[in-house]
Amino acid sequence: MGGIVGLGGGIGASRLWRVLARAVGQENMTVVVNTADDLWHHGLRICPDIDTTLYALSGRQDSRRGWGLQDESFRCMTALRSLGCDVWFNLGDLDLATHLYRTGLLRDGVSLVEVTGRLAKALGVAARLLPMSENEVTTTIETVDGRLLHYEEYLVHYACGPAVRRVRFDGLDRAVAAPGVLAAIGSADVIVLGPSNPVASIAPILGLPGAREALRQRRERVTAVSPIVSSVPISDPGERRRGASRAALLASSGVQPTASGVAHLYQDICSRFVFDASDSGEADPIAAAGLEPVQAGLLLHCGASPASLLAAILRAAPFSPGIAG
Repeated sequence: MGGIVGLGGGIGASRLWRVLARAVGQENMTVVVNTADDLWHHGLRICPDIDTTLYALSGRQDSRRGWGLQDESFRCMTALRSLGCDVWFNLGDLDLATHLYRTGLLRDGVSLVEVTGRLAKALGVAARLLPMSENEVTTTIETVDGRLLHYEEYLVHYACGPAVRRVRFDGLDRAVAAPGVLAAIGSADVIVLGPSNPVASIAPILGLPGAREALRQRRERVTAVSPIVSSVPISDPGERRRGASRAALLASSGVQPTASGVAHLYQDICSRFVFDASDSGEADPIAAAGLEPVQAGLLLHCGASPASLLAAILRAAPFSPGIAG
C-alpha cells in the first residue's frame, strides 16, 4: 500500500491534506478521519470532519469559511427557523445533498466506509478516505456547571463559552478501528498527525484498540504538525473560536495549549514535530520531549508558502524528490 497516511480531521488538517495532495498526488494518500464529532441532526447523519476533508480534496471547499461548499445558500435553514426550529448548526442547501445521500445509504445497511468511498468517487477525490470507525463514538463536553454537550454543540451553539471540566468519548470503549485503518498505518511510507484539535480530532483515533500501538511501531515514520501557533495573533472569528476550543480542551486534560504541550502528548508515537517558525522558543521544549523539532511555515490560510512544511513532512518519502513548493 505505502504512500502517505494522514490522521485527523477538521479545517486545519484539510488545508494540509490539500497541499500534500498537490505535491504527491491524491492516489498516494490515505486519510483516516475522526468521526467522534459526528452527530444526528434533523434526522440526518452529519460527519463534519469527513465532509470537510472531502470538500477540500475535491476543490469544492469554501476557503473563506473553511467549512462547507463554495457558492452555498442556506434557504432550507431559513425555512426551518421560520417553522420555529432552533437552527444552531448550519447546513447549506448543497451540503444537504451529501447528508441525505449518506443517511439513506446507512439506513439501507451500507457501511460508513463504503458510503465515504462512494462520496469520494462521486466528488472526484482519488485519495482513500477512511472513517476511523464504523462504530458511533461521540465527543461529549462535561461543563463545570454539570451540563453534557455534544462537541459541536459546545463549539458552535455555545461558542466555547462554558468552562470545561472534562472531555468524554462516549462509545469509544466499544469501538474498533474501521477496516483498513490499522493496515494503512502498518504499511505507510510516511504517517502524518495533522494540525487538528489534539483532544477533539486526534485523541479519538488514538483511543481505538491497536491504533496507538500501530503508531508506536512505526514511530520513525510519524511526523506531527502543530495545530497551535502562539506567536501570531488570531483575527478571524472562526479561527479564534477553534483556538479557544483547543485551549479549553487541552487545559481540561492538564496540557499547556502550546506546540510543545501538544508535542508531549505525541512523544511516544512520533519522531519529529513540526512547529511554526515564529514560535522559535518552542524548539527546546519539543526536543525535551524526545522529538526532533522542525520549523516550517504553518499558516497556509494566511499566505505561508507550503514549501518548508512539505519538505519537513516528505523528506524521508520515497517520492519526495521533485516536490514543488
